[in-house]
Amino acid sequence: MDSKARSRPMANILERLQATGRYTVVFFGEKTILDESIEKWPACDFLIAFFSKGFPLEKALQYWRERRPFSVNSLVRQFLLLDRRVVLQMLRHIGVATPAHVVASRDGGPWIHPALQQAVERRMGLRLGGTDAADVEELDADTLRVGTQVIHKPFVEKPCDSEDHNIYIYYASAQGGGVRRLFRKTGNKSSEFVPGPAHVRTDGSFIYEEFVDVDNAEDVKVYTVGQRYAHAEVRKSPVVDGRVRRDSAGKEMRFVTALTDAERECARAVCKAFGQRVCGFDILRAAGRSLVMDVNGWSFVKGSETYYDDAARILDARFQKALHHRWVARFVDPDAVGRASECRWALKAVLAVCRHADRTPKQKSKCVLRSSSVVALLGNASAEIVLRSASELRRTLDALLEARRNPHIADPLPTIDHLADVLARKIDMPGTKVQLKPLNITVMLVLKWGGECTHAGLAQSLDLGEIMRKDLLLINSSLLDDVRIFSSSERRVLSTVGAYASAFLGQSAAEVMPRVRVRPDMLDDSSAAAKNEMEVAKQQMRDFFNFCGPLSANPFCSPGLQLPAEMGDCPRTFLREMCNIISRLIARMEQNFAELSCVDALQPEWCCGETPDLFRERWKKILRDFRLVDGDQVVYDPAKVGELYDSLKYDALHNRPFLERIFMPTHDLQRDLQEHRVAPAHGLPEYPPDPLFAQQDVRDLYYRAKQLFDFVTRREYGIEPPQRKKIGILASVPLLRQLIADLNAVRCEDGARTCFYFTKESHIHTLLNLIFLCHMPTMVPYEHVGELDYLTHIIFEVYERKPDVDADLEREYSVRIGFSPGANCFHILDTNIDATHALKVLPRRNFTYHMPLD
Repeated sequence: MDSKARSRPMANILERLQATGRYTVVFFGEKTILDESIEKWPACDFLIAFFSKGFPLEKALQYWRERRPFSVNSLVRQFLLLDRRVVLQMLRHIGVATPAHVVASRDGGPWIHPALQQAVERRMGLRLGGTDAADVEELDADTLRVGTQVIHKPFVEKPCDSEDHNIYIYYASAQGGGVRRLFRKTGNKSSEFVPGPAHVRTDGSFIYEEFVDVDNAEDVKVYTVGQRYAHAEVRKSPVVDGRVRRDSAGKEMRFVTALTDAERECARAVCKAFGQRVCGFDILRAAGRSLVMDVNGWSFVKGSETYYDDAARILDARFQKALHHRWVARFVDPDAVGRASECRWALKAVLAVCRHADRTPKQKSKCVLRSSSVVALLGNASAEIVLRSASELRRTLDALLEARRNPHIADPLPTIDHLADVLARKIDMPGTKVQLKPLNITVMLVLKWGGECTHAGLAQSLDLGEIMRKDLLLINSSLLDDVRIFSSSERRVLSTVGAYASAFLGQSAAEVMPRVRVRPDMLDDSSAAAKNEMEVAKQQMRDFFNFCGPLSANPFCSPGLQLPAEMGDCPRTFLREMCNIISRLIARMEQNFAELSCVDALQPEWCCGETPDLFRERWKKILRDFRLVDGDQVVYDPAKVGELYDSLKYDALHNRPFLERIFMPTHDLQRDLQEHRVAPAHGLPEYPPDPLFAQQDVRDLYYRAKQLFDFVTRREYGIEPPQRKKIGILASVPLLRQLIADLNAVRCEDGARTCFYFTKESHIHTLLNLIFLCHMPTMVPYEHVGELDYLTHIIFEVYERKPDVDADLEREYSVRIGFSPGANCFHILDTNIDATHALKVLPRRNFTYHMPLD
């Protein structure tokens, strides 16, 4: 399927094969695989096909029988991998050690493909299948009887279906009892422990294995490429605590390990018996034994250039041997290849709407002033003006200082002092600007700073541009012949475009920027009408969150404002508890700044123009903006959660040491400094290899802010569907028109086309809302779409097919929408960050099924 065939590890290997000049890569594509008969599948010399969710393995086997290409992995033997009972039967037959186990079959035993049964019986003398016991009884709290066999806790309960990853570990009473439930990794969790008595499941067929207490609490993952090559890595066992250690690319942290001679022989035997040249399986090492606990079939190492080089070299050698010594070359008709390629669905256009990359936190201060020196800055302007240049900002600062010196000052002195102080310190920072809005005899002054693309953002953009380039070169290289790039006028967006486009086009930023069409009318701020409607939604949420009482009595509640269970029943209580945490943290920070002389030593190196004082000011401002005190009444502004959440993520990436330590109680921080004997010039030591963020208050605040951010942000663009539709149309009409024009142009032109539209977060939200409101079938429900992080992108892929190259028939067009949530990491506090401070952009996934372009 596309998610596997176009994955980064696969692309890395295919690029190396293609670079030899001996191969042309042809992707069949999901549309062809699922909807077309095998007669319309492309012909090929070498076939890479493997099972994943939704893949029609039987159909692929029929194709192989019809065309007889050289298949890297045996298709018929992939049926072996679908049932864990069959895997264990094969491993026992070839003499590979496995954990002791018993099997409870309630389905009559595994289904065996007839061709597979014949092949295995003929070549190995093994009759697959058989009927295992279905009679299961818990004799006592620690003992299970399956048929005539008995197994004692602790033991592991595995579903026989290999695609079911809900595996339970039952602990003995002497160990405290309970069950640890393993599952596919979700965020940074791979398992959870449930205390108390636990009964085994009875709703299916299960394998019960002895629990193996592995060495060093690590599992071994083995990856083969043919019988003579095996690469192995260790990872922390999910049994330990269920936490997944991740690197900045979002990948589970693993470390290369050497295999013993016995383990290498085991890898050779598994690869041969299962007929899978490219294969992954799991080993448990315990007390000098190596036990195979699972065989996964097609698996790739992630992020290893050495592995990619080796895999491509071995596959190339095997392909060349097949060409010279087997029938492959004689079976492929070059004319048939051309005809089949012409008939298949081909990617003709890619349209991608992208958010900008990582930026510094956006901040602002605003107030209404009447001092004549400030009002004079407007000149003769009757509408809002923006001051950005150094001379304009200096003139603004002079006007504020003059207003402060005026003995008959017309504005509150603390307000003038605050604005002058902030502007004086931000005047040289990129992105600082002043907006002046005339209001009768007064002026609203809005001072903004931050929001600039970071060094991490540039790295993300380069990386994503290179990945997209490689992907399209493999799929259809002509997509790079006509590339059109549209951009917002905002600096952070243009910086993103410069880096991304230079990587995608293989040119310098200076060469690509003249090709960028800056379209503020299409990709900048939403219209005034859209903003007004958004303000209505924000006000309803303010009222909703400030109501004192339970949800059932909240008069501002509507169907679109149902709180998630983890946020409780009273929204105001949730905000109050969050503000209490912020207040506690800021009080600690202020005490540490006041009592410690070596605050600078907590983080010797700062990036993005930050300093300890700017960090301190930013966090104090967060509390001021989030909690407004009006006399005896406290009003919370949930819309300000964006600034809080942005700062938490930003500091977790760029200021990790300072974030963790500055909020420690002073006596704990002093002890930490003494234990490490830190000299101010040297700073604290690097984080240990397995860091887990230690400050529980910061951790609690992050997860609460994340919950509130996910709830509030999407609803700022409409709470109920009619409001989402209204805001979406008001905000996105110019972009929608351009997208429709570019989609329609695909029909009229012979060549392929790629278009990028770089914009801000708001346009991503409104466009995604409109996609959902079109009632087209989507693979992801609306409520499951999470945060739209930096470099989130929505991709429209247009596929074209002409049924017969010799017939004068209309071409067919299909469109599919893909989506990536960008550089997103839910558990960012537990993520290892490298020197770039950059999270990797998550791979795109299919958002809709194929639909007719009409």
